[in-house]
Amino acid sequence: MLWANKHLYLKKLFKPFLRHKLVMKALIFDLNPITLELVKSKVSNSKQISEIYSCNSAKNFSHLIESKNPQFVFLNQEASSKIKQKHQVSNRSFVLIVKPNQIIELDHKALQIVDALIQTEATDLEFQILISALKLEMGKSRPSPKLKAPKGSPPRLTPREIQILHYLSLGKSDLAISNQLQVGLPTVKTHERRIFSKLQVNNRTHGVAQGIRWNII
Repeated sequence: MLWANKHLYLKKLFKPFLRHKLVMKALIFDLNPITLELVKSKVSNSKQISEIYSCNSAKNFSHLIESKNPQFVFLNQEASSKIKQKHQVSNRSFVLIVKPNQIIELDHKALQIVDALIQTEATDLEFQILISALKLEMGKSRPSPKLKAPKGSPPRLTPREIQILHYLSLGKSDLAISNQLQVGLPTVKTHERRIFSKLQVNNRTHGVAQGIRWNII
């Protein structure tokens, strides 16, 4: 057997085991087909998710959640009323999809079921940050050495840097933070570079995770 063919053969042989180890599944349940496709497209851009399922009926939802056992379930408030208590397990996160004008009208039952909320207009990056944060909480992540339990004294962030790190944990964009603090966009970016340097990280997701590990936010 030629080495090239042997290499392909071994890769094919072990592929199922590698995929099984990395699979993270998401189920999207929404009665509105337009919202369903919108959320599906944003979730699909996350490198954390390997498989995505979607449905717009309670019957299909029950079947998929039992047969596919997704770690993430995205649903709107109307759909959340159809969720049964038996679907709530410790290794599964429910994310409520809301419109900006819906936040003040959230149903008490929906808030009891879900682990997090995100707006339909949220950016792809905000979806990725939320998924990463929930994945860390479930203990499913395999962080890099820089994200292992910190040792020594925590980095000293200024009050403004802590405030910006908090906004990053909420998934706010640089422009949104700039408007919120009434400072220029370059100023926000400068603060972020200093935050990342002090936390020894390279991006928002790792920065938020490290901030949580240090109990800064």
